[in-house]
Amino acid sequence: MWSVLPRKRTGSSPRLHQARPLTPPQEEPKKTAPQEAVVLDASYTSQTQPESFSDKSRGEVTWHTLLSAPQTSSQDMSAGIASCPANTGYLAHHRHTQSEIYYIISGKGEVTVDGKVHAVSGGSTVFIPGNAEHGIKNTGDQELKWFYVFPTASFSDVEYRFSEVEKVDERVDELVPRKEPPVLKIYGWDA
Repeated sequence: MWSVLPRKRTGSSPRLHQARPLTPPQEEPKKTAPQEAVVLDASYTSQTQPESFSDKSRGEVTWHTLLSAPQTSSQDMSAGIASCPANTGYLAHHRHTQSEIYYIISGKGEVTVDGKVHAVSGGSTVFIPGNAEHGIKNTGDQELKWFYVFPTASFSDVEYRFSEVEKVDERVDELVPRKEPPVLKIYGWDA
């Protein structure tokens, strides 16, 4: 857009001026430390103790966290390898805010996402949307092993919300399947 601006009385011709829209001041981009490459030795998972749930109702599953801040300099993703023993292994149905990717390394199993069951085996890839209820179980006679990735810097940012309400104290008479919000029966009263 061009506009003609009058000049001060100097006797010369008017000059052309390009009008610019007003823009708010720009914020300084956040400065983050540069990321460094992370390379774990091939023997890392065989030389470190796997993690597992202390509450066995959450699953018969173990995992090794491979990438997670602050242990590694990953700022945008965390990842690991999980496994379930042959025939009986499983990770109970749960949700978390972050989306997740599974890449099945070996074995056979079933991944359930929002009630739909999908058969998986070595080479299968599964995308799980954020807050989707999901779980996995081993249906084969070999260990089921998968690589998982979250779009968050630290694995500790991922809050697992299991589909069964936990028994929070002795006043809880029974566990009731989770409905939003969770329902507990306490002293015979519905809370």
